[in-house]
Amino acid sequence: MNSDVTDELKRESRETRWEASSAVLVVVLLQAALGVLSLRHGWTLWGVGGWVWLVPIFPELLLAITVAAEGRGGDLDQTGERRKLGVALLVVVAVLNAVALALLIMELFTGEVRTGGELAIEAVVVWSTLVFTSGMLFWELDGGGPRGRAFEPGGQRDFLFSEMTAPKLVSPDWHPRLLDYIYLSFTTAIAWSAADVMPLSRKAKVMMAIETSLSALTILLVAARAVSVIG
Repeated sequence: MNSDVTDELKRESRETRWEASSAVLVVVLLQAALGVLSLRHGWTLWGVGGWVWLVPIFPELLLAITVAAEGRGGDLDQTGERRKLGVALLVVVAVLNAVALALLIMELFTGEVRTGGELAIEAVVVWSTLVFTSGMLFWELDGGGPRGRAFEPGGQRDFLFSEMTAPKLVSPDWHPRLLDYIYLSFTTAIAWSAADVMPLSRKAKVMMAIETSLSALTILLVAARAVSVIG
């Protein structure tokens, strides 16, 4: 590995550590706030106590520590073990969030809905967690993750950003950062389709389809029901 590539990898590591850690901490704060509210007001989730919202915080904190430690002190983690752990933890958080959504939907069909305000808050947390976790998964898996993209700038990609189609209109050193992938996740969850970023691989299409399906369920069923209860 030549010195230029090594310097690029170290720079990418410094940039992405704080971005990824900040994104995870936003999710932790959302989950913690909902957990505290649930315990204070006696909210339950399909018969399970409000403490259930605090369960995802543990893998989320471990994820924050993992991404913060990646590349620390110039360690480029050539084996990719930290990245694998990070992806595994992201999948765990995403699955727990999907389970929470399933329990919310079960409440709707079993008539256990309590107040519209509670449903609205829970829907916002579930949807926001979906956006952040999906964005981080896109970021970690596209082109082998941030390290893979930095190591092979011209390598294969799973997503085509609009900036890639007009290189003369952006900075010469432009490359997709975590915020770009979270924006991709946000537009996918809002528009339920690809916006200005096109999926290039089947893996990317499947991931976007899953996010779109979960977002549609959250908005059409849970959030819509919350509005009707409030009204």
